[in-house]
Amino acid sequence: MPTTTFYNLMEEKRRKLICAIKNELSRVPFDKVSINQIVHAAEIPRGSFYQYFVDKNDMLGFILLDYRKQLLSYMKDYLKANNGDIFGMFYEILDYIIDFAMDGSEDNFCKNLFADIKIIAGFYLKIPKRVSGTEEIKELNHFINLDMLDLREKDDFDNMLQILFSVCGNTITEVFTNPSDYENIKKNYKKELELLKRGFIKNKE
Repeated sequence: MPTTTFYNLMEEKRRKLICAIKNELSRVPFDKVSINQIVHAAEIPRGSFYQYFVDKNDMLGFILLDYRKQLLSYMKDYLKANNGDIFGMFYEILDYIIDFAMDGSEDNFCKNLFADIKIIAGFYLKIPKRVSGTEEIKELNHFINLDMLDLREKDDFDNMLQILFSVCGNTITEVFTNPSDYENIKKNYKKELELLKRGFIKNKE
């Protein structure tokens, strides 16, 4: 995350730097992002960049933070309005992300970001172990209806979330790399969620 020096910048200068970063991320995929282009557009010395961010990945983490907050807010609202239905939430996330990304001003920016599976992982808060142990996911846990889930082992909930985030992240990547096949991708995603739901939802009998 950015240093204290970054947050101590005057608002106008900080906004100009953020704009330069977003413009660069819109211009090229993340692995081709140029720090030189960013500092030139922001009109700051190259050395100043490293007073604000440790490296390019640190910069990206900051940019993604707001997007993760927006996603979490949507997820919470959906869960609260739909009796904590986690599978319904994951299905709706796909359209939410696509609608957001295809908004004109965000189009190239999101396409470039979501073309990289590593970035997808970060965006979805996907942590290799104990997903539900992250602070962000803990916030969601309060709104998930655990009574509807067939959880038999201690790690079942963690593993379920790991699978759901992985399937969702892979689907979003597929959409951005092959947008013309969106309807088929969405149909297959729904099938995958239905299979998972079958395994985790309690039998009502």
